[in-house]
Amino acid sequence: MGAAQTSVRTAATRAAVLLGALGWLATSQAVEFPLLPAIKSDLAKDSLLLDAARDSERLLVGGEQGNILYSDDDGASWIQADVPISFAITSVAFGGDGHAWATAHDGYLLHSSDNGATWEVKLTGSDVAALSVGAIEAQVQSLEAVLEQATPETREEAEWALDDALFALEEAQAAIGDGMTSPLLETWFADDAFGYVLGAYGVFLHTTDGGATWVAHNNRLHNPDNYHLYGMARSSAGTLLVAGEAGTLQRSLDNGATWERVETPYQGSYFGAVAPSDGGLLIFGLRGNVFRSNDEGASWQAVDTGDQRTLMCGAAREDGSVMLAGAAGVVLESKDAGASFEVVPTNTSTVYSGVIFDAGGEALLVGFGGVSRIGETGDE
Repeated sequence: MGAAQTSVRTAATRAAVLLGALGWLATSQAVEFPLLPAIKSDLAKDSLLLDAARDSERLLVGGEQGNILYSDDDGASWIQADVPISFAITSVAFGGDGHAWATAHDGYLLHSSDNGATWEVKLTGSDVAALSVGAIEAQVQSLEAVLEQATPETREEAEWALDDALFALEEAQAAIGDGMTSPLLETWFADDAFGYVLGAYGVFLHTTDGGATWVAHNNRLHNPDNYHLYGMARSSAGTLLVAGEAGTLQRSLDNGATWERVETPYQGSYFGAVAPSDGGLLIFGLRGNVFRSNDEGASWQAVDTGDQRTLMCGAAREDGSVMLAGAAGVVLESKDAGASFEVVPTNTSTVYSGVIFDAGGEALLVGFGGVSRIGETGDE
């Protein structure tokens, strides 16, 4: 990234921090005031929902105002969970052995030990900031070493990168006391021990003990501009993939020990990643862009879907089929593990932000207006 582009990114980041401080003034005073739990309401199932997950017979959805609901009858009925915060829930995931996880605005990570029925705060924004400080300090040391070795041609860019890292460090240090205002965006678990949490401005947390402890791995990614991280997937061969803002794509071939940045033909944001059952990998995002890899993310080929609506979410079935969905009611389905897609008619302009499959393989989508169900004919 050139100096001018980096400057724009820095200015935009600082503006976002300022707006967050003004827009969420009450949050910055969370130390003085108790958290407000999510309000129980019969309308919660029809509210804005942002993500969905499934574990055996249990379905889990989460969204605005701290709403988390679960269903044990394939979505025919929903029960609202007990949630200790009223911030927007950005993602939900199961962690095995009755455990479930949820990310939220203002840096909150929630945990459930009863499969999503009741929740407790595992990490606050202050906790996440404290974890991030160490990772950012390591990044600063690395960038200082780069600057010392910089040539006249690369010095300006190295200085900008170091300036961004120092600003991020200052913000993280301040947030330890005040609480961060940027959201966590995604939680992903491979099993009951191994998991990640992704967030805005490059937050990247890792656990190997089922969430008992978390470590910031921000500095392990090649993400000097601290781009937002939106989605994660793991191929059947074990390759880990992280997708994010401004073309950010990172992969690990050694179960997260090391990461490398992967270049793709598109520099717009990727909002998610899916691992089809055939062993391939898919990424998707702005303007309907979809790319597929057959070599563990080393190279990517564009998939022409014939639709340019932004894609926000995706899921894969064991039979090789894949469904992607997003803005303006777009739903795409593939019968060949993402090699090609067909548009599923929905007759709606709803923005979909999450998709899962029930026990019978039927798709359930969440977004504005709650849960939608799409049958094989595309009728809602």
